[in-house]
Amino acid sequence: MNISIRQLKAFLAVARLKSFTRAAEHLHITQQGLSLMIQEVERQFGSRLFDRTTRRVALTAAGRQLVVVAGDAVSSLEAVASSIDQLSLSAAQTLSVAVTPFIAAVLMPDVCMRFRQRHPDVNVRVIDVERSKLQPLIEAGEADLGFGIFLKPTADLHRRMIFQCDLVCVSPGHGHPARRRRKTMPGLGWTDLAEVPLLGLPSDNIVQQVVDAHLPSPAATRERRPVFNNIPTILGMVEAGFGSAILPSFTVAALDHMRLEAALMEDPIVPIDFYQINLKGRHRAEAESLFVETLVETLKARCMVRHEVEPGDDAGPAAAAAAS
Repeated sequence: MNISIRQLKAFLAVARLKSFTRAAEHLHITQQGLSLMIQEVERQFGSRLFDRTTRRVALTAAGRQLVVVAGDAVSSLEAVASSIDQLSLSAAQTLSVAVTPFIAAVLMPDVCMRFRQRHPDVNVRVIDVERSKLQPLIEAGEADLGFGIFLKPTADLHRRMIFQCDLVCVSPGHGHPARRRRKTMPGLGWTDLAEVPLLGLPSDNIVQQVVDAHLPSPAATRERRPVFNNIPTILGMVEAGFGSAILPSFTVAALDHMRLEAALMEDPIVPIDFYQINLKGRHRAEAESLFVETLVETLKARCMVRHEVEPGDDAGPAAAAAAS
């Protein structure tokens, strides 16, 4: 048996209105087309469903049995269709974004505020997780997209570089916070750090490994430096005067209200790629690309320390080498 919901609706319209003419008008089809649909339903059930005369249309015993079941079936299908529509609408209007706690605290409030002003119908849910949990979260489908540095390519994830950071030296500052000074950020050579007391991240942190590969100080000196697990802690200790730190330039967004100075590390400049990741094959809402545009705009406004780099798929050579 192969009966469509359209045929069931046609049957119910005739049963309710007791007229093929009025039912055809209600369904916006021809009377002949309606008659053919009812004949097909009767053929599939092997029984007449209506007694027709020139003056009246009435349900047969078989028709009375079917009208109850057909009514329930159509109502259930319409309820499910409405529920699916609402679910699709809700999914289209909700965007789950996974980022590290530092990015969530320093950049996401600005990004989300800008995005909400432009797209008030889209609800953004920020999920702050440690970097090691970012990619598994995307792979599990628990977030629509994620952002971070040193994210490795996998078979299940699409990775796209959207911004390029640099390493900067953050040092204790004087006077007002450093926001207005970033446009004329000075440069600092790696050899200039030989006698500078440095704070650092743990030695197994990828950022710290890149930093250590360029530092002129011997390994023994690096082993004695104060080590902290989180960037906010390092920034606070630097502001208190316990030393300087080499960090990715997206950290300068946190300097807006801190008494800190930043200098671009040069000779060489060390680029750090900032990625967007998505699960391959997953439907991507238009809101995703709009959110990425807003994030990149915010990164450029608050974290740019040198020339602009065009975003693109996969990694640049420096970040690819560090991530492998």
